Amino acid sequence: MQKSHVFLLLLILGTAFWGVSFSFVKVGVADGSPYVFLAYKFALAAIVLSVLFAKRLNRLNRKTIVAGALIGLPLLLGNVFQTIGLQHTSVTNTAFITGLDVLLIPLFKWGLFRKSVQNRIWISCSIALFGLYLIVAQYGLHLNVGDLWTMACAVFFACYVMTVGYFSHRCDAMLTVTIAMTVCSLGSGLAALFDKQAVWMPSDTHFWEGILFAGLLGTAYMYGIQSSAQRYLEEEKVALTYLCEPIFAAIAGMIMLGEPLSLRTMAGGGLILIALVVAELDFKRRQPRDA
Repeated sequence: MQKSHVFLLLLILGTAFWGVSFSFVKVGVADGSPYVFLAYKFALAAIVLSVLFAKRLNRLNRKTIVAGALIGLPLLLGNVFQTIGLQHTSVTNTAFITGLDVLLIPLFKWGLFRKSVQNRIWISCSIALFGLYLIVAQYGLHLNVGDLWTMACAVFFACYVMTVGYFSHRCDAMLTVTIAMTVCSLGSGLAALFDKQAVWMPSDTHFWEGILFAGLLGTAYMYGIQSSAQRYLEEEKVALTYLCEPIFAAIAGMIMLGEPLSLRTMAGGGLILIALVVAELDFKRRQPRDA
């Protein structure tokens, strides 16, 4: 199996962790400050990555620190704008609009960086986006002002993926992602200082369970794998794997929270998986061999 296919499967596993962590976060945060949760989550991820790759820390230099900061900044802004958007719009709208980064990434790649995007990528992105719509827009989309914040979140998430791709061949992937996690933790902590609901030491055990799961598997694992994967995968394929998150979130919600799993959700999930297959297919016809 090619390395690109291995990393594709590892990324899909990471989106499963994302999907399951959604249920942990929903129960753990409740009426508390999401910024405190983000600060702890990213701090735990940064600590774990620092311990696992401690031997590489002596390679840390100014170039790597700058690269990590540039990677962490759009990821931080994406999380903050998504959180603000959630305060003014529905989860349905947030999930769908955030998923628009699957189209924004090839658009940025083609329009800003003048890089070609294969036709099958446009097709697979469109299929996946329609599948996402089936999953999250069970009762339609009703746009409001909060959706503008969420659109900004999608733009920054797209910028994050593009930035990781840019530095993936230029700096140590594990060092840059560790710096990025640190930037996100510090930025989230700063935002929490202005949040009246911020409680730094919640007594709710569900909060800390969510931190452990989301910090270790949904953050340290996922972003660490992505930083390595983008040496072998195009940015738009990484974005396509992101859309597997609502599939696993729906399954986790059914198992952990007793939420129903509709036929529409299953159909949307099927379309997203088909889109991933289409993105990997080569439709070019082989040239006939000479007799």
